[in-house]
Amino acid sequence: MYENVNNSTDAYSSEPMSVLIIDDDESIRVSLKFHFEDCGYKTYSVETAEEALDLMENELINSVIVDLRLPGIDGIEFIRQASKKWPDARYVIYTGSPIASIPDDILSISSVSSKLFFKPIGNLFELSNEVNRLTRKS
Repeated sequence: MYENVNNSTDAYSSEPMSVLIIDDDESIRVSLKFHFEDCGYKTYSVETAEEALDLMENELINSVIVDLRLPGIDGIEFIRQASKKWPDARYVIYTGSPIASIPDDILSISSVSSKLFFKPIGNLFELSNEVNRLTRKS
């Protein structure tokens, strides 16, 4: 049984926690955006890692759900760059690649989830519960 993560707010403010979704598949972005909005998150979604890096310059992002295979910078390189610049953000990988794994250098970053989520996921609460767990840890 997975718990619904409603009204996810920062412990120090009434602002909702934010999640950024990076995926080149629009249907995935829309589905995740609706799910996280229903869970009380402020959501952002972009198609590329480059767009995500630009957005993170201007918005406070608590967590990022990132696809591995993206046009331009891939998801792993995005995490390498973003986690250095925004170490307080949390990162979760959600991929359609059945042979994907998380490289050791990425797993060694404390802000990256050790769980790898594969598309299609049967229950989106698995993903939102992991995002919630990571952001509560910070």
